[in-house]
This record gives sequence, C-alpha cells and structure tokens, in this order.
Amino acid sequence: MGIIISGFSNIGKSSLSKFKDLNYIDFDTHFFRKEEGWEKMYVECLLALSSKYDYVFITTHGVMLERLNELGIEYYLVYPKRELKDEYKNRAISRNSSEEFVNGFFSRWDEHISDCEKNTFAKKIVLESGEYLSDVIDKIV
Repeated sequence: MGIIISGFSNIGKSSLSKFKDLNYIDFDTHFFRKEEGWEKMYVECLLALSSKYDYVFITTHGVMLERLNELGIEYYLVYPKRELKDEYKNRAISRNSSEEFVNGFFSRWDEHISDCEKNTFAKKIVLESGEYLSDVIDKIV
C-alpha cells in the first residue's frame, strides 16, 4: 500500500513531476461535489489509488482528515511553519493562483495552520522557510 501524504497548499506537490522515478498521484478534491458523505467516496478512491501508487497526495481539508482518523488510516501531514504566511502567499501568486483563492485561503491562514497543529493522529513534517515537499520526501518512507 502506498503512503498517503496530506499536503498543505503550495508545498510543491505538483512540482514533483521532475522526479521521474517517483510513482505518485496528486488526488485533488476538485473532482468531487462537496455533498453530504463525499469524504467517504473520496477515501474509497484514495485507498484504491494507494494500491497502485507509492505516494498519494491529498488535501488537508478537515473533514477528509477526520475521516482518515476515524478509520485509523495512517498518513503524513506536511505543512509550513505558521510564520511563513508571506512566503506561501508569494508562492501562490507566482504560480498564478486566482485572486479569489489567494484572498480566501490566506485570510484563514492561522485557522489552517492551527488545524494542522491540533491534528494528533498524523505523522507530521513541518516545513522551514525555503523548503518544499521534494526536500523532505526522503524522510517519508
């Protein structure tokens, strides 16, 4: 079974494509309508994908992580230090994220980080300034 990594926005999940020998999928939630129970279907798909890929990158969406916790499914949570808000906002802007996303996501930065910090189930990796997922992926084995 592959390793599930819940990755914070702008940690560099998409840029891992430069590692040709890395067998992974970035399983975004935008494929799912956020109707009641959507997280159950997402987890079913996630588990199916984890049998085909070494790494499955998923959202840090609270309801999703709660579902994984309920089911006892192990995963890593990768997120930045709280004080890196400006760095991550600049990352989002430089990758042409929409103004709507940038304004919405970063207005709730502290809430997002607090949710990660409060998670007691996941194995956590907290990124330092200038670090990306590619810098810590070898710690996840």
